[in-house]
Amino acid sequence: MSSDNKFVRSLIENAKQGNNAAIEQLFQMNLGKIYAFALRLTANKSLAETITKETFIEAWKKMNLVRSDASFLKWLSAITVYQTIDSLRTKKNKTKIDHYELRELESKDELDKHIFDLPDQDRMIFVLNRIEGYTIEEISDMMGIKKDQVMVHLGAALSKLVSAESSLSDESVLKEKIAKVVPELQPSTEVRNGIFSFIMDVKIREQKEQEKIAEALSDKEKKEKSEEEIPEEKEKYVEEEVVKPKKQFKFKFNPDLFKKIAYTVLGLIVIVAAYIFITSPSSGWEVISLSGQPKVDNSVMDKGDGFESESSIETDAGSSVTVAIPEMGRLLIDNSSVVSRTKNSNEVKVEKGQIRKFEGDASDILTVLTPLAKFTELYKGGAFRLHVEDNGMCKLTVESGWVIVNIKEFDSYVPKNFGCLITRGKYAIPYPSDSSPQLIGLLENFSGINDPSIGTILSLMTTKETLSLWHIIQLISTENRSIAFDRLNELIPVPSGVTKAGILALNKTMLLDWRQEIELKMD
Repeated sequence: MSSDNKFVRSLIENAKQGNNAAIEQLFQMNLGKIYAFALRLTANKSLAETITKETFIEAWKKMNLVRSDASFLKWLSAITVYQTIDSLRTKKNKTKIDHYELRELESKDELDKHIFDLPDQDRMIFVLNRIEGYTIEEISDMMGIKKDQVMVHLGAALSKLVSAESSLSDESVLKEKIAKVVPELQPSTEVRNGIFSFIMDVKIREQKEQEKIAEALSDKEKKEKSEEEIPEEKEKYVEEEVVKPKKQFKFKFNPDLFKKIAYTVLGLIVIVAAYIFITSPSSGWEVISLSGQPKVDNSVMDKGDGFESESSIETDAGSSVTVAIPEMGRLLIDNSSVVSRTKNSNEVKVEKGQIRKFEGDASDILTVLTPLAKFTELYKGGAFRLHVEDNGMCKLTVESGWVIVNIKEFDSYVPKNFGCLITRGKYAIPYPSDSSPQLIGLLENFSGINDPSIGTILSLMTTKETLSLWHIIQLISTENRSIAFDRLNELIPVPSGVTKAGILALNKTMLLDWRQEIELKMD
């Protein structure tokens, strides 16, 4: 992934600190590009303006998530795609395309005119792949559909473009026309003003709220101080007050009153139960894409169906389902899978098959239960694949973020570009996907304290497998642990405050500090 130059990175760092000038300059540099991008994706000027505005507002809210090693424009583009998908999904009526309204993008070539005539999904995939340069894999991740579905839509788009203009069948002609498309186009001043007005309004509200809090704290301090200055005679008087005997109260049962109270309480219970049911966070899981004839609770599914709490989805060899999960992102349930929801709003159970959690903005983490292990995202918005065999054996591959694997009361930490195998009676040792086949085989079959291959494992370890070795240190004998410590310390020296004695005693704080040091070196 390409990163920005030093000037742009400097603007991003200042923007993260709340510098208004940096935010404005950073956004203005990319406003025209994002608007032209949104206009091509939607073929709708008013919708593109709305998406552009929402993209930059969302970017401002999530500015602290921008990575220094990534392209800021690519990050903005990804937000634009997510906003477009949501907008097109909720758009009830397909409006007829007004080419006069879109004439600015069509000023250099007729290609845009043909692109605008494509169906929504065909158009989005063509624009992402052929104009913006996203790979099939990246488009699959962003749109939450399988790679072969992306290829089908891309092929359909190319076929329709050739039908509209036969010369486009020549790849060189198509590339030449793509090179002429307008790369950026400034939206109306209302869009720009709307973005910065929203930001300033939020900042003003936050400032007023802070002033209210400061004022309230000041009043509280004054009140507490005045109470401390009350004369001691008052305290003495209170101590000497005579406690008067309480009057005895005789209860008389009233049947009519009792019935009224009972009916009132029952009515309140019904109202509260209805409210909890309606606003329950476990609702709202929606099928946004499917292939074949998957079933939910033995009934054939349709696009737009819900995936309710304690229900089960089953796919055969020719079907799959993509589900949108509020506050967590999208989940693909692949072929030949059985996946159910539990009572918990952020939890699914995979009996067999394969699921894929897609990367994206999220405010909650997903937990996956399998027959042999529990998988929980360490950070929000990550991506991973999980395959579960009929015998319960699991294979995890993490694409972004981290996943915690809990098995036999031991937590394994699996980061991006790492995987692990979970088999009955063995621990889950994470390893980089590009480790040697011999080492991967030994780690996948590692059995714990009496594993005879520990010497071979230590000899094959390199810097990129230091996280794997950190896990193994906790699962072997004290004698072998001393040797493993020396090897890991050679690759990644212990940070300040961590000692060999502490690691040999499995001091949790020291182990955590060393793991964090390993993470820094991995990054």
